[in-house]
Amino acid sequence: MSRANSRQQRRQAADQGPPPVRNVPLYVVKFLITSYTSILAPLLPLFMTEMKLSLTETGALVSVFSLFNSVLQPIFGWLEDRLGYYPFLCLSPLWVGFWMGGLGSAPNYGFLVLFLLLAGIGICAFHPASFSAVKAIHPDGGSLVISFLLLATSLGFVAGPSLISLFVTHFGMEKFYLISFPGILATVWLLKILPNPGSRQRLQAKGFSYPLAKILPPILPLFLFALAVSIIAMNLYAFLPILLRQHGASVTRTGLFLSLLSLGCALGPLAGSLSARKTGRFFVILLSSIPPIVLLLLFNAMPPAGAAQLLMVFLLGFFLMLPFSLLISMAQERAPGYTGTVSSFLGGFVWGCGGVLVFLFAKIAESVPLEWLLGGLALFPFFTLVLVLADPSFRRQREDP
Repeated sequence: MSRANSRQQRRQAADQGPPPVRNVPLYVVKFLITSYTSILAPLLPLFMTEMKLSLTETGALVSVFSLFNSVLQPIFGWLEDRLGYYPFLCLSPLWVGFWMGGLGSAPNYGFLVLFLLLAGIGICAFHPASFSAVKAIHPDGGSLVISFLLLATSLGFVAGPSLISLFVTHFGMEKFYLISFPGILATVWLLKILPNPGSRQRLQAKGFSYPLAKILPPILPLFLFALAVSIIAMNLYAFLPILLRQHGASVTRTGLFLSLLSLGCALGPLAGSLSARKTGRFFVILLSSIPPIVLLLLFNAMPPAGAAQLLMVFLLGFFLMLPFSLLISMAQERAPGYTGTVSSFLGGFVWGCGGVLVFLFAKIAESVPLEWLLGGLALFPFFTLVLVLADPSFRRQREDP
């Protein structure tokens, strides 16, 4: 009886306090899942050497993992809206940790692809569930709780490669299975601390279908805005390091540029959510479109790899992501009852699309200088500016709570 009371007290404690404190377990596990997601890139040279992979085979690993950890998220969002998010949320860390930990023991290339595919499915299952969970735990949290989720996501992408590099340096690939344990512990923690909505949630979702025609029209302007942001960001991550190296920047300097870009992307959604409480959503979304146009057009006019470009890269990440938590919150309001589905469309799915489109821009980069390509990205924030001004639905949104 005392053990049951203790568990109930822990769950009551999780339901007290302001939204950022109340959702701490979700933010921590969100950080963990995105850290798992980001560890593949540093491991690619090891796999190439040990398995004697070609560049095509190595690129296929990235494609398979990206496809299965992002583009399929709307399917899992739909399943979770219908069946309940709790089992997907709690069991995904264990699933992802198990298969990512198995990468060090993969006997051949086929198993490596299989393990990444299975891990990607778990990542796909977790992210829509995390948005549904923070919405359920704090229904009036608005964009603030979403911005903390996005902050945890960005920090996970920043920390993951460094952490896994340190791990492999000290322990080697033969002990890679040890990285499974954080996922296992995360599942145990979530099962202990988070209440299960149970049959109530399933009853509310009874008879739920996947009427894409009903979901997509109300969120289409938000999706297009988010897609434009993802295209800019993914191209910056892909081509900025190449451009800097062409101008003679060191590996360390290039890494600093990417770190500041990631830091700006991490802080933007939180700043946007807090600003919207004072100025309103429309002003923040409108403001977010203007600085990226100027920064992208002026970037190449600055001394290459200098302090001015360093600052501009941070500001680019900051303003690009400034409205992102607001967009997701607005999508949830426009399609009530479809929290997991619409969050996944503006989450992993839109970023997966942005990543896939990098291939198209790479083809363009073969014909024009990279400076022109990055400057041409200014067309996308110009598009979002026109979209916000032309679509009256952006003005009709209620203020953030």
